[in-house]
Amino acid sequence: MTAFFRHSILVLYLFLSACMQKPEMTLSRLLDNHAEARGGYETLQAIQTMDVKLEIVEPDFTVTGHYRASRDGVMRVDIFVGNTRVFTEALGRNGGWQMSGDGTVKDLSPEGAAKLQRGIISNLYSLNELPSLGYKLTLVGSTQRNGSEFWEVEKRHPDGFSENLFLDKDTFLITSSVKTSALHPDIDNAQVREETITLEHQTVAGVVYDGKSEKRNLDTGAIMQTTTVLSRVPNTSLDLTQFERPMASDD
Repeated sequence: MTAFFRHSILVLYLFLSACMQKPEMTLSRLLDNHAEARGGYETLQAIQTMDVKLEIVEPDFTVTGHYRASRDGVMRVDIFVGNTRVFTEALGRNGGWQMSGDGTVKDLSPEGAAKLQRGIISNLYSLNELPSLGYKLTLVGSTQRNGSEFWEVEKRHPDGFSENLFLDKDTFLITSSVKTSALHPDIDNAQVREETITLEHQTVAGVVYDGKSEKRNLDTGAIMQTTTVLSRVPNTSLDLTQFERPMASDD
């Protein structure tokens, strides 16, 4: 074998090796892959409202919830024990409020309202839309977590709140997230390092959502909350008056 022939084989080998290598992951490419995995940009952005019924299990109780939200920025969740409503939280066009089972109405704290606002974004917007809403997304890189490798993205909210998302390298779906926050800020504002793990996904109207998730205290390992979606109806018609603060005896 001549030196020229050996050199040609080496060049060809290097060329083929380079062609077979996966392109370097960028934030833009990751967001594209994630949107495609969830159903595609147009399908995701067509979701304007959401109506969800769910079961919520915490160490001291099990309740059901009825969550409704709109891209207009309003939301409401009613909590039930059996058929009895025991609590409500909402964001109306004139601010956030909460109502206990006896009908007493109070304003939400700024922290409570911010948590509900973040929920609207998570439930109704795709990641690729967030920069236009003032969010900053940063690709941290490849990360080892829970025995597997993920793409890690820092998601910084306009108010400075930050959480880290972990996307499966094969499916490009978010499988977990980590943040420091209060589970129920208007009841106990103690900040906890928590991890939310997606246990099941579900597809509704061509869009992939979380079907079941679990929140764990990262410092103690305790399970704080398990949420199971019982039904999810996108683009349902919502009566905007149900989000407005009702009149009560303490008003």
